[in-house]
Order: sequence, then structure tokens, then C-alpha cells
Amino acid sequence: MNKIVFNLPETFAYNLFKLNQIDCYLYDTLTSTNDQAWLLEKQNNIPFPFVVIARQQTAGKGQRGHIWRSHLGGLYLSLGLELNLPVDCLHHLTLFSANAIASEFNNIKIPVAIKWLNDLILEGRKLGGILWETKIEKSIIKKAVIGIGINYQNNSPANGISLNDYLCVGQNPDIDSIEKIGFLAIKAIINGYYFYKNYGIDFVVKTYNSLLYNHKETALINQQKGEILGVNKNAHLLIKISSQNAKTIIKFPPEKYSISYNKNSQGYFVLEEK
Repeated sequence: MNKIVFNLPETFAYNLFKLNQIDCYLYDTLTSTNDQAWLLEKQNNIPFPFVVIARQQTAGKGQRGHIWRSHLGGLYLSLGLELNLPVDCLHHLTLFSANAIASEFNNIKIPVAIKWLNDLILEGRKLGGILWETKIEKSIIKKAVIGIGINYQNNSPANGISLNDYLCVGQNPDIDSIEKIGFLAIKAIINGYYFYKNYGIDFVVKTYNSLLYNHKETALINQQKGEILGVNKNAHLLIKISSQNAKTIIKFPPEKYSISYNKNSQGYFVLEEK
């Protein structure tokens, strides 16, 4: 394990964590950067915030307990934070962080979109993902670790894409190393939390929906077709179902439903129960 320090820009003086720099712990191989962050905080008494990065993970975490395949060449990063949010704001963490990271990429001319709920999409394929873990006391989110995985120079699966696949070598100097991608992600999360706390969840939802890659497309659910309107502040996917002389907006919770990456043979995204 090595330790380095990320110096944050002077413009970060407004950030809510009052950070001028942040410690980063680097490892060749970990089972999970999220697990290591909790371990350092608990057993080594290292207070949040800090960052853990691994060159490779053997049991990285994905949604619903799935393993994130973490080959050499990707970014595998966890950021631990002290928070003080009501537990009913739990989904807000995913909404603001996905929005913040996708926005940061768009700011450097890489058109990353969001797939509901927490996948980062580039050219219709998965570039990365986000996973929050929290510690809750008396209905308050006190501590949280956000795990971020982004494909960079690693081999990605069939439905995936790496930044190396998308960019020509040297085309974008803002992300020509793992360190720069890591810094982009850290900066995005801290900025995203600032805007969430100062402008509210409605601001986050509006910008999240503007980056939703199948926004206004047609979804198919139980043989019914509907228009994808976006998400609400509870991270429910909103779909407008039209029938004779009636229109109904149905809310689909992310705990129970997921949507396909690609359109089916009829040209619709398919919404299914998990």
C-alpha cells in the first residue's frame, strides 16, 4: 500500500467538506475498495474523507450483490465521507453522484449518459458504475462510501466500452492517465454534493434526467408501451402509459425493476422485474 495526496483546486474552497487536499491509499490488488475503505476507517481509525484505489479487484461490488469484473487497466476507487442526511435521502446519493460524474465527463467533451439507476453509458455501452454503502444511526446517514468503477484501458465485456476504445491516444489530455480519471471522479462527487446541498434534489433530478440516455424513448412493460419521462426524487422511473382517452404515469422503484441496455427487435427498451 502506498499513500499519495490529491491537492484540490483553490476553487474548492466552497466545498462542504472544507478540503484543500485528500489522502489516497493505493493498492495493487484488493477484494473490494469499498470494503478496504470501511476497514481503514474502523480498524485503523483513519477518519473520512479519504480515497482508496486499487489497480485490480478480485471481488468488486456491483448492484444486487453482483461482482464487478475489475481487470487491470480500469479505475476502481472508493471515497469515504462523513454525512448527516435523513435516511429517506438514501437514493439522493446515487442520483447526485451519477449526475455529477456524467456531467464532469460532458464538460470535457465526452458524452457520457446515465442508465437508470447508476450506470455510466458511452455510445450505448456500459462505461462504469456507482455503488453507495452507508452507516445509519437513528434514521440518519452518518457515514458513506461510494464505489466507482470506470473502464479505461481494461478489456470490457460485450456490452461494455472503455475510454481507450472511445478515444484516440492523446486525444483528451484531461484523462490520459488513471490518476486524472480518479481526480475527475473525486472532484465530481465533492462538487455534486455541494450542488445537491445548496440547490436541492429537484435541481439534481432535472439535470439527471437531461443525461438519462433513454429519456423520452419508448419502454415496454408487461406488453404495454409507454414514454420514459425520467426519474423522480425517490429514484423511481416514471413512464407515461397511454390508452384510449387516458394517460397514466406509473412509478417503478429501482429495487424491483431494471431496464435493458438496448432496444428489442421492435425498437423498445424493456422494463422487467428483477
